[in-house]
Amino acid sequence: MDVETHDPREYRPQEERRAAQFSALIAKLAKLADNNYYARAYGEEASLTGWSDLQNLPILRKEDLITIQRDDAPFGGIVANGTVADYLFVSPGPIHEPGFMKPEFWRASRAMIAAGFKAGDIVHNTFSYHLTPGAWIFDSGARSIGCSVIPAGNAQLEQQITAIFQYGAVAYAGTPDFLKTLLEACQAADRGPVPIRKAIVSGGALTPGLREFFDKSNVSVRQCYATAELGLIGYEVDTSGQLIVDEDVIVEIVDPETGEAMPFGAVGEVVVTTLREDYPLIRFGTGDLSAFVQPEDRSDAIGARTGPVLAGWLGRADQTSKVRGMFVRPTQLNYLCQSVEGLQRVRLVIDRDNEKDDIMLFCELENRLTETAEADAIETISNLFREICHVKTKVTLVDRGTIADDGKFIVDMR
Repeated sequence: MDVETHDPREYRPQEERRAAQFSALIAKLAKLADNNYYARAYGEEASLTGWSDLQNLPILRKEDLITIQRDDAPFGGIVANGTVADYLFVSPGPIHEPGFMKPEFWRASRAMIAAGFKAGDIVHNTFSYHLTPGAWIFDSGARSIGCSVIPAGNAQLEQQITAIFQYGAVAYAGTPDFLKTLLEACQAADRGPVPIRKAIVSGGALTPGLREFFDKSNVSVRQCYATAELGLIGYEVDTSGQLIVDEDVIVEIVDPETGEAMPFGAVGEVVVTTLREDYPLIRFGTGDLSAFVQPEDRSDAIGARTGPVLAGWLGRADQTSKVRGMFVRPTQLNYLCQSVEGLQRVRLVIDRDNEKDDIMLFCELENRLTETAEADAIETISNLFREICHVKTKVTLVDRGTIADDGKFIVDMR
């Protein structure tokens, strides 16, 4: 498939796009009376006469999913009645998501084609295949293009290196941090030229330092913006950091406090509506901050595309942070405190070290412990943190009163 002609909708007049999306949204809302969740949440509020009415509908957030799924298992009543999911995922939170084998559910192929993926490529996919949707999002996209996929996941590094050289993997899908680790390990293996020459990355920061390293390694890297619930939201066609919004979602930039639309070009929370049949999400608040790029400020590579463009990831609207491809939330850390006897307060500090995420969990205990008891407490907290958040951290015990009682659980220094 040719990257430029993959989806002609990207070049249609803006008025045509807006009209088509509004018509599809009206049709979608008309069907929600039969949806268990939206019938309860919307009542008579789901009628729209214009785009400005969209902001009258409530924003659905990840934290809301946890609550409604607890009351109406497994998906809070959002999945269309009679729909049978192909995959049943569990993400940290816990949040339960359905998955479907059809490629249009996650729509990752558009981002992968923009990154240079083509039929016949061998793709080394290092996103986790264990319970979370990440790997399946890119697996589905790669296979819809006609690629073969190595389901590497979080296998041991030595096994991954062997697979890359054995199969001649030319493409990579995963976090930018791990791509650097993998390329360095392949280079150190001294098995000849590393075959990987292109990559699609997500789930972590693609920093200028990482871009420079990938350029020197002769690997063309593009990033995309996707979530487990929504699938693809936006993707790069160059290294500007600007993200073309996927044609099958409606993106708003809103005030995180009021939910009202921000002026065009202003920074606000990314709120996304999907128009799919099986798992409709209306005004889903991502918690991520971004802004629409003014037409005159778009990069040259975006060219004649007429759809909205995001200015990349500009932070979080709350304390939630993504670490090594996984979200860590204040609610998880609060649960950790409640689960460990004597644990009064915690503070997770996130930083970067050698182009990798580095995290340290500072823990304040009610009483001082013996040296042996401290070691046991550190091990207990470390194991429980990994179980709850799905990432490893170093744990440091601090004296009582060290951590400010200010309601903050996470400090992101990146």
